Amino acid sequence: MNLNFRQLEVFRAVMIAKTISGAAEILNVSQPGISRLLKYMEYKMGIALFERSKGRLIPTPEGLELFREVEPIYQRIEGLEDTIGRIIRGDNLQFHIGCTPSLSNVVAPWLFAEIKKVIPDVMLKLETLPNEAMAEYVSQRRIDFAIALGEVSHPLVQADPSTHLRLQVVLPEDHPLASREQLTFEDIAGHPIVNYFPETLLGQAIRDGFEEIGKEPQTAVMVRYADDACAMAEQRLGLTVALEYTAIPGRYPGLVSVPLGDVRQSIYFVRHNEVSMSNHLRNCFETAQSKLAEIHTSLLT
Repeated sequence: MNLNFRQLEVFRAVMIAKTISGAAEILNVSQPGISRLLKYMEYKMGIALFERSKGRLIPTPEGLELFREVEPIYQRIEGLEDTIGRIIRGDNLQFHIGCTPSLSNVVAPWLFAEIKKVIPDVMLKLETLPNEAMAEYVSQRRIDFAIALGEVSHPLVQADPSTHLRLQVVLPEDHPLASREQLTFEDIAGHPIVNYFPETLLGQAIRDGFEEIGKEPQTAVMVRYADDACAMAEQRLGLTVALEYTAIPGRYPGLVSVPLGDVRQSIYFVRHNEVSMSNHLRNCFETAQSKLAEIHTSLLT
């Protein structure tokens, strides 16, 4: 005989309560229904599962043996229900988010604060990565998604464009070019520059800009990250180029920023294109995407 879950549920309730009335109370059903189902089980199995004595049900050896098999199954089902509840509630959520250094100091804190408003109990991990490492980390699922500068190319990765940022020339406030409303690569040629390693996004932007005018940058110092470049500019080692976010007024006393023509870089949200996001991760991802435009306006006004 094949027993269905309802029959096992009734049998277990009777074993625990030892009476029909107690089992009916546990399951919140009528006593006659419990009694009929129990008798049907015994009839189909051809054995007695209980002996009736003074209103109580005493399990037979066969009933005890069946209960030893049924109880672990029921416990696993209850455990499954607990697991489903945790998934729905999002208990112990942890999301690992990558961010390029040019954005991690300014954009990430704002975005994380907005995400926590929507998913208060989530634990967020920030992984600051060079832009060229984003595809590897996302494709290997070492991070859940990333916020990158410039398009990221990989067969397992999808990069969705978001906000565009202008490049700025960052220089001491008493520099001869500091009072200009806008600068070009032609303007900064001949001035000492805190440059970037050529494999970095900003390094490539500077190289391309100077190649267009047929000149070489006068590199005084070479760094990898924009914050380091601005710190060097503070020490008057040369002007440098950075994103709008990096060059927000007040971050570096004594420095000013001037737009570098109409040169722009795009922010991309990078995710795995062959792995589905959980509902909570998708909520986190979409919150970050939707809030970035608001943060962009707040930071630059």
